[in-house]
Amino acid sequence: MTHDDPTPPPSSSRPLLEICDLNLDFGTPRGRIHALRNVSLDVPAAQVVGIVGESGSGKSTLAYTVMGLLAENADVTAGSILFEGRDLLTMTAQGR
Repeated sequence: MTHDDPTPPPSSSRPLLEICDLNLDFGTPRGRIHALRNVSLDVPAAQVVGIVGESGSGKSTLAYTVMGLLAENADVTAGSILFEGRDLLTMTAQGR
């Protein structure tokens, strides 16, 4: 007789999602708007993370950036977004 071991496998030391020193600007007719500055965040596997802040603080912009759903006038100027160790910013839309 066998039984399943209820103990989950050991988690990897690497987070599922790693955002490191992310900077994002929006180009406008009046110049550049700095929307995200030096944002860093690690999300471990099997964890829930909430992003909170005032209206206009960049919560949605951060989420859209991670999902690759940026407006045409958005420009990631620095940083990286790694999901399972792969850099999302260098991947094509199909690769995501």
